Amino acid sequence: MNPRPRAPASVVDVSELARSGGLLALAGGSVGLAIPQLHGRWVDAFAHANTLPRGVRSVLLGALALGVFVGVVTAVLLWLGGRDRPGTPRLSRAARLSAPLVLAAFVPGLMRPDAWVEPSVSLTVLIGAFLLMLERLFRIHFDAYAPAEGPARFTTLGRWRAALRARVEALPAGLRRYGPGAFVALLAAGYIGYVSFFALRNHADFNSYTWDLGQIDNQFYNFLHGHPFRCPALIREGNWSELRNHAEVAMIFLLPFYALHPAAGTLLVLQALLLGLAGVCVYRFAARRLSRPVALVLTLAYYFYPPLHGAQFFDIHFQPVSAAFLLAAIDFFDARRMKLFVLFFIMGITCREDISVGTAVFGLFLIATRHRPKVGVIILAVSLTYFVLLRFAVMPAFGQWGFAEHYHQLFPAGEHSFVGIVKTILSNPVYTFTTLLTEEKLRYALQILLPLAFLPLRRPHLALSVVAGSYFTILTDYSPTHDIGYQYSGYFIPYIFPAAALALEAIRRSPDGVARQRAAVAALIAGTIMTTTHWGAIPPREHFHVAYGNFNFAPPTQQNLDEQRYIDELMKLVPRDAILGVTDREMPHVSNRIECWNMSTGYQGIDYILYTTDHPISTEREQYEAALRAGYTVAGQRPGLVLLKRPGLTGPTR
Repeated sequence: MNPRPRAPASVVDVSELARSGGLLALAGGSVGLAIPQLHGRWVDAFAHANTLPRGVRSVLLGALALGVFVGVVTAVLLWLGGRDRPGTPRLSRAARLSAPLVLAAFVPGLMRPDAWVEPSVSLTVLIGAFLLMLERLFRIHFDAYAPAEGPARFTTLGRWRAALRARVEALPAGLRRYGPGAFVALLAAGYIGYVSFFALRNHADFNSYTWDLGQIDNQFYNFLHGHPFRCPALIREGNWSELRNHAEVAMIFLLPFYALHPAAGTLLVLQALLLGLAGVCVYRFAARRLSRPVALVLTLAYYFYPPLHGAQFFDIHFQPVSAAFLLAAIDFFDARRMKLFVLFFIMGITCREDISVGTAVFGLFLIATRHRPKVGVIILAVSLTYFVLLRFAVMPAFGQWGFAEHYHQLFPAGEHSFVGIVKTILSNPVYTFTTLLTEEKLRYALQILLPLAFLPLRRPHLALSVVAGSYFTILTDYSPTHDIGYQYSGYFIPYIFPAAALALEAIRRSPDGVARQRAAVAALIAGTIMTTTHWGAIPPREHFHVAYGNFNFAPPTQQNLDEQRYIDELMKLVPRDAILGVTDREMPHVSNRIECWNMSTGYQGIDYILYTTDHPISTEREQYEAALRAGYTVAGQRPGLVLLKRPGLTGPTR
């Protein structure tokens, strides 16, 4: 067979001009279109609804044409300047370096949070497509760093990189060794301080409620005073009754810290402390297998992760608390410090009855990947045993499971149990998959994965990192589990960040691994910036969605400061052993007592009622009026607040 004849050099040059010149023209046009959109309020409406002031569209089209012209002229000049060499390496390299700029026109619209106030599936899909394309273009960009001829030190890029490396190597050895760790410690301290400050401020502004801060604070207080798993704010029964709801055994480990200052605010700070320190574990895990700069990027992605912010600022819950414990457990497991692993593993799975499902999947991961499979078998067995005993033996002894209806779509006929759900998943995967096909669930899944640029899905075995979280969120028919403003993102966090580190390590080991890993890191940075711009809590913004509404970063109003003072004055009239009924917004401010009942479920049996006249909910108003008809009298009154006393009680009145 005759070899295929080579094209003449002139044909190669012209072909290269067309190919590389077209890429430069696209990049130039995209940049030209982006520049006019960098300023002006009109960009919000333009991105979302294609509306523009008169004449602006002509400006945009002119900028686009000018950018294309500049790109074409640049290509021709580089082509002419390289014709005396074999091929046109200068033109080709310039075109490849400019590849990411092809998407510049999308950036202004995607980075305008006011254009997308409400989370939408269209925005998440657009960001997802942008990140996938951006990574591919960055791969082309980083491939250009290795020139076709000559060592890297003879190129401009090579000289810059060599100069930067020389400056880094000139730093003191101690700074190079301990500097990244110290920087992560500063990040953790900054995160803890930031979150604690604004969480306490939001609480002081009466933006926390019975569900769930008042309820959990009351349970902590009862546990501290010898009444385990008792929470009359939720269930008006005795010790252990809360186990019918959730088995938050890990509360035992947190009680010593709560005892320092038994109040709801302590719990907010404690959660911030745990999740802030967990970022150090993310860095330690990543730094064992990635370069320190890449490990720092992943750690920053953790601290700016919007689902973490949503879980963090919605009161305190044991899903995010377990995420902190399990990130520490995985870090110590990876470091082969097994005693510490066992401690944090126990603290993690005892946070809630369902956390052990995630650790069971972790054990399955160790078995499937043959990475310490014997330990994986033990983790799997312990996790499943703990879950089965707790969920199907211990908890049912105290009452009925109240959350089964969240999975009602997956119940087989005649069965309303966890076992029935598993039967449907295993026997009818087609139907199970159809329950996932909703815009709400797609948006939520993308919000979980976009900040990490889909890294946890890059390898089949790493996709196990989303299995447990998906079961407890995406498979349900309960809208809060599809909302990153609630605590349920905590099911994903301890697994997807280690999975992202493992994905970056695997990418580095693949062919062309250097360029591919750099491109993946670039996509990770872009994903973090874009998602935290829209849905994150750092820096403070007007529209940060959490649970029941937008989070309030503003200082407490004078009215709310006065309300807190009035509550403190009225509480002096209530004996500590009295049964206190409280309205929803006021509950977390007085829930650190043995008997603190939720007013909306009935006034019967309550000794004192603290009632707000400014913002009661309908059920509270009904119970308040019923209490007055039953003979309750006013024991104290302040602007916007009334303290009622049960008939026949003696005590101070003011």
